[in-house]
Amino acid sequence: MSSSVRAVATRGMRPLRVGATPVPHAEILDFVREPLADCGIDLQIEIFESFEEPNELLAAGRLHANFFQYLPFLDDFNRRTGNALVPVVPVHIEPFGLYSATIADLEAIPEFAEVALPSDPVNVDRSLVMLDELGLISCPRRGLATVTDIAANPRRLIFKEFASWTLGGVREDFDVVFLFGNQAMEWGVDTGTALHCDRANAAYAEYLVARPDNADGFVVRALAEALNCESTRDFIDATYAGQVLAAF
Repeated sequence: MSSSVRAVATRGMRPLRVGATPVPHAEILDFVREPLADCGIDLQIEIFESFEEPNELLAAGRLHANFFQYLPFLDDFNRRTGNALVPVVPVHIEPFGLYSATIADLEAIPEFAEVALPSDPVNVDRSLVMLDELGLISCPRRGLATVTDIAANPRRLIFKEFASWTLGGVREDFDVVFLFGNQAMEWGVDTGTALHCDRANAAYAEYLVARPDNADGFVVRALAEALNCESTRDFIDATYAGQVLAAF
């Protein structure tokens, strides 16, 4: 397991262990740590680089909640694993974009360009839908699309799938790379440089997620309220300068 824990040693407080990806999720959680402490809650943030472990550990009862995903990803996890993790509140929306270190615009994407995209089913589908909408491929949708569903590929693009959290590290090795907003920020990539970017899409709001047995419990509801308060909105607006938008 690749993770680290941000916690403050406390006594007599109720622990709240939350799995999160580093940017901006853990940073937003850090912001609400103090108001939660005022409510007697010790927020412990466990940081993950992967997108599978936070759900697996939440389902196993080793986390009280997690904060890293949008609803299509959560729905797919529940469907594949038979779990019933539940969304609690939406917190923010990140851009999802198509980037290149060598190509200036979409029209300049050449034949046989190599394209790196995320490998999990939900984000393969999201990537292919974007390429279809941009007219770079034709990919009819019958559920979650895969590269085998591509019906027309006039530029004969070559697709390579990578674990989602590794995409930032292959930017220089491919003509075109899909990046999530948090990855772009972690790697110092301005989302304004994207060849194309999906912004403010409420269907991909990032949610605080819990289990059915604790979603309405005191500590999770207190976190939900802290994440959806006006001061958190102001923090998101000021810290991320439009690259991340509040979803509440």
